[in-house]
Amino acid sequence: MLQEWRAHGATTYAGYILGFPSDTRESILRDIEIIKKELPLDLLEFFYLTPLPGSEDHLNLYRKNIWMDEDLNKYDLNHRVAHHDKMSDEEWENVYLEAWMTYYSPEHIETVLRRAATHPKGRPSNKLFLMLFFYLMVKLEGVHPLEGGFFRLKYRKDRRSSLPLENPFAFYSKYFTEIISKSLSYLKEGSRYYWLYYKLLKAPDRKSYTDTALQKSSDEEEEGLRLYKDTAGGEAAVEKKKKAQALRDRVAAKKVGAQYN
Repeated sequence: MLQEWRAHGATTYAGYILGFPSDTRESILRDIEIIKKELPLDLLEFFYLTPLPGSEDHLNLYRKNIWMDEDLNKYDLNHRVAHHDKMSDEEWENVYLEAWMTYYSPEHIETVLRRAATHPKGRPSNKLFLMLFFYLMVKLEGVHPLEGGFFRLKYRKDRRSSLPLENPFAFYSKYFTEIISKSLSYLKEGSRYYWLYYKLLKAPDRKSYTDTALQKSSDEEEEGLRLYKDTAGGEAAVEKKKKAQALRDRVAAKKVGAQYN
């Protein structure tokens, strides 16, 4: 399916939830590496598994008197609001950030650009812009990309009534220092990746690049991928597919038997 979207010039985009009961730091980072290698995805965003108020998960935890954060402002999928059975709070929070930095590593950004550059509808410049935006929102702004923007607005009087207003000199000094610092960081990171982009465009072998994610494969070959063998979701998908095929075979056999009878 992803390869079909790619063939039509679409930017492929998926979400990944961290914190299912069987998740560990090691399994999360392993699965991200598999995704990077075997799926032709451009953008990947990460979320905490969150018991949203009003959901069955939230109700079950409430009935069992299991701790959940009382601050409803944090129930945005981007903050940890519960505990995990296998990971400590610190480990879960750390691997959330690791996930972003792992997927949007310089090496993988280059891989996505190479994949895009092989296709006439690939739009590598668009891929670079979006990947950099996702990466820099997390790294420099500390927010989820869907909540980010190009310029952070801050107002001195935007304070909770219980907190004192900051001194104007202190507030604006820190604000303008932050603007200059972040602007330089954006310029540094952007220059590095756009230089890589221009080198890829001029590479004589740009059209011949290929990897596992771009190669068409049969059903049997697909089931041999680590995506299906080494991940819980992949194993479940293969098992479901086999059961569905077995059911179809039994129905077909009954139809044939009925015709002969």
